[in-house]
Amino acid sequence: MARILLAWEFGANRGHVVPMIRIAAILRSVGHEIHFAVQRLDAFAPGEAVGAPVWQAPVSPRLLSAVPAARAPAGFADVLARLGMDDPRLVAAMINAWRHLLSAVRPDLVVADYAPFLLMAARGRVPTIAVGTGFSLPPADLAELPVLVEGGRGVDQGPVLDALNAGLAEADAEPMATLAAAFRAERALPVTFAELDPYAAHRPAPPAHPLPPDFAASVGEGSEVFVYADARRLEDSPLWRGLAEAGLPMRVHVPRMPDSLRAALVGHGFAVEPEPLPFAAIAARSRLVVSHGGHGLTCACLAAGLPHVVFYYDLEKLLTGLALARLGVGGHVSLPSLEPRAFAESLVQVHRDDAMLARARGAAPAFLARDQAPLDRAVAEAAAALL
Repeated sequence: MARILLAWEFGANRGHVVPMIRIAAILRSVGHEIHFAVQRLDAFAPGEAVGAPVWQAPVSPRLLSAVPAARAPAGFADVLARLGMDDPRLVAAMINAWRHLLSAVRPDLVVADYAPFLLMAARGRVPTIAVGTGFSLPPADLAELPVLVEGGRGVDQGPVLDALNAGLAEADAEPMATLAAAFRAERALPVTFAELDPYAAHRPAPPAHPLPPDFAASVGEGSEVFVYADARRLEDSPLWRGLAEAGLPMRVHVPRMPDSLRAALVGHGFAVEPEPLPFAAIAARSRLVVSHGGHGLTCACLAAGLPHVVFYYDLEKLLTGLALARLGVGGHVSLPSLEPRAFAESLVQVHRDDAMLARARGAAPAFLARDQAPLDRAVAEAAAALL
């Protein structure tokens, strides 16, 4: 059978690895050999790679040392510029680095999660399947990436495209007619609910279902607030003071939590979970979720009927919070400008909002029953067609 490379380039946290594990399982089940290339080698829990080789993916220098931004991003073109597409030398370096990895692995097929440099490096060499959330996988035929924030002003896409093509020329790679074309693949499989997809109106076909077929969780009668956060951004955040001032029963999970933060949270009276909780347990004991708005957790909350407050720190999370507010099943707050007392008061109001809880519960069955193919099955079918 075939050798398949599952690769993750941009984005953060385990939300990129968890779908990879599902995809790998179904591809293995029909005899394919799996290799992984991931941005963070520590993203897998022990045993999750099931013996498959795990390669370090090429990492853009922009992820290691961020370029200061003159203004907040208003669209995906701004994000691509910040990730390095505005720098020809960086573009050429990333394309060549991915080509070296492809030469070492020699895959028959690539499945690329939020990996535009990989898609461009593989073009004409290896067939590709692009996967990602609605935000991270824009339609490749868009003439221009739109501004996604009302009243926002995005980057001038012409100079970014010129820089991208200069880098591609240096690497002897095919030029792109548009920035969106960087995401062109033999198969594109966005994974999301339409309500969370900023490009829903431009999709030629429904996205894949973001939850596994065996997903089963519903809100119980619990009163807890479940908090999921990223320690790298939040160790000294005013978020924790705001949560403490709310005086609500809090249960917190922070991956790779430093001992100093754990001690502080225990001091606030929070229940601290050192290991991830099954989502069914979260839904059964919680009335509200507070998180940075990761896509997987957001979709699970929608399908379980659990209100969700997003503290956002980037464009994707802002769009997620806005979508929850439009649906009437959550809210959002800017993490950089969070004021603890005001946040605490607002959180208490949301926690007491019976109408919001009823809307979330009422909407949940429709999300779970969407006629969308499961991601793993969609990838397996696309792989069978391409190999």
